[in-house]
Amino acid sequence: MTAVLDLRAVAFAAVARGWPVFPLRPGGKKPAIKCWPDLASTDEDRIHRWWGYNPRYNVAILTGSPAGLHVIDLDARHMTPPALDLTAALARLAEHLSEPAPPTLTIATPGGWHLFFRAPNDPPLRCTVARIGDGIDSRGHGGYIVAPGSRTPHGDYTIAENRPVADLPAMLIQRIIPPPAPTPPRGPTSSVAVHPDSYLAAILTGEAERVARARVHLRNHTLFRSALVLGRLVAADEVSEHDARTVLTTAAATHIGVEGFTAEEVHRTVSNAFRYSRARPRRLRP
Repeated sequence: MTAVLDLRAVAFAAVARGWPVFPLRPGGKKPAIKCWPDLASTDEDRIHRWWGYNPRYNVAILTGSPAGLHVIDLDARHMTPPALDLTAALARLAEHLSEPAPPTLTIATPGGWHLFFRAPNDPPLRCTVARIGDGIDSRGHGGYIVAPGSRTPHGDYTIAENRPVADLPAMLIQRIIPPPAPTPPRGPTSSVAVHPDSYLAAILTGEAERVARARVHLRNHTLFRSALVLGRLVAADEVSEHDARTVLTTAAATHIGVEGFTAEEVHRTVSNAFRYSRARPRRLRP
């Protein structure tokens, strides 16, 4: 009975701070409901219904807007070298910043620590993976974290440092914000100079813009399609592979570190598309 009351209390403790919550599967970290970004709530009746239906639900806290919450996730095992304690993990974080992050509410997780910060709603700060540094992720707009008090087979989520939630410092905001979309090339690259027609330059510019502006859920698909277009030109010696790859990877740089998108994925996607395009060269002139 204690566990039942504790988990319901966990949800209400988060709500008391103005943080929307929703249920996770018992003993786990996966959402127990569909459409959780829209259904996460601070409504007491809804919370009573959820945990009344299954009092063993773990608790998730929605990050980003409207909670105004951004959480830095220190994954001790994936740091280089691995962090043995919170002091070491904070030191790893400080290595990537101009000064140490301010003390704030800190939660011990089964694999590391969560640092809670108040964040602005504009610009929206999305989730990132290793953008700040090895083993240092963040949870913002479009994400969630497991609330302290939740329990899993790998360990419990507990309060490590019960401090007021600090403002997310500007130095961290700058590391979390994706780099600006690259300026599309206005002219040909070195190999394009051998074939200086405006049509080729327009293709390079158009595909670069398409990749840079791709929606999150379509970015890999968009990158692959654009790489197919440029790969056919590479196969026809209209542009060098180096220059085509540079155009695509530069355009995709704005997505790296956002919700799990990595440089390795960019390289793999472009390489696969170029390999597929070798048998389908496209020549722009006789």
